[in-house]
Amino acid sequence: MKEMPARRSDEDCVRREDPEQAPALRGSARIVIASTRAADGTYEDRTGPLLETWLRGRGLDPVDKLVVADGPEVGAAVRAATEIGTDLVISSGGTGISPTDATPEQVAPLIDREMPGVLEAVRRRGGETAPTALLSRGVAGMAGDSFVVTLPGSRGGVRDGIAVLDPVLDHLLDQRDGGGHEAVAEPTRGATPFAGDPDQLRIAEDPPMGDAAARVRRAAVDEGEISVEQMVEAVTDPRCGAIVTFDGVVRDHDGGRDVDRLEYAAHPGAAEVLREVAREIAERYPDTLVAVAHRHGPLEIGDSALTCAVAAPHRKQAFVACDDLVDTVKQRLPIWKHQVFDDGETEWVGALG
Repeated sequence: MKEMPARRSDEDCVRREDPEQAPALRGSARIVIASTRAADGTYEDRTGPLLETWLRGRGLDPVDKLVVADGPEVGAAVRAATEIGTDLVISSGGTGISPTDATPEQVAPLIDREMPGVLEAVRRRGGETAPTALLSRGVAGMAGDSFVVTLPGSRGGVRDGIAVLDPVLDHLLDQRDGGGHEAVAEPTRGATPFAGDPDQLRIAEDPPMGDAAARVRRAAVDEGEISVEQMVEAVTDPRCGAIVTFDGVVRDHDGGRDVDRLEYAAHPGAAEVLREVAREIAERYPDTLVAVAHRHGPLEIGDSALTCAVAAPHRKQAFVACDDLVDTVKQRLPIWKHQVFDDGETEWVGALG
């Protein structure tokens, strides 16, 4: 029989402003990444590390991860985790509407008690910035003593899931083990999975950086060449001790096939969307300077397609904001990539796919 944990108080079940004070959880976790491409090694798992960092940071141990193909392997992996009594089972991927997206169908039959509000909250949160988040068909609930939740396969969707789940996990596990208190605060919007509120990254002694509009040093969609050096030059400032950059370059393969050439096509409103994204990042991280550019038109292998730089007084601020910037651009920017493979076949995909 599972050992009854010490009873938590209502004080332990509200969202703390300082994430380092969040109550440590006791239990085990299993992460199931549902991606045929990641399972066969042709695509990098980018959501699993986010989930691992978060769960380990909350004290769960062990935290195991499996990468499996879409379809029946997902159901088998989740079922195996519940059969050994894993406390928390989280899958990522396969919740959309493409022909291979079958995670909800695989997992739903395993759930004894549904919790529809969990994924409703995740979809609502994601829909505020990316309307496509509403297409996710994820499910959540209890499978025996295991809490099971199926999150989207995007980093943005996983971030939304973490922000929704983090404030309620201790309350959920307490209720499962016999607790009964009710007071749980609603998570604050804008929280990020690294630690919670971006304001926690601020240091009171740092000099003021100005309003958000002035801190966006560049946000452009260009036909000409772009470079990280241009972005660094735009954000260099004596108040900043850290500059974090990203250089998204054109690779020579995709999905196991060799790419011969490609071209990026931009929606007429793409430049304005990119400016909006840059402003949002600057507002979310008030100690940062932001520069970002995306190229369109024909590109060669090795050319820079997306470049950005974020400067801040300290490295953590710059790292977190730059990561958020790249993910948000990927979710929102209406630019598409037309790939021509060496066998003559072509494919349209998202710009950062």
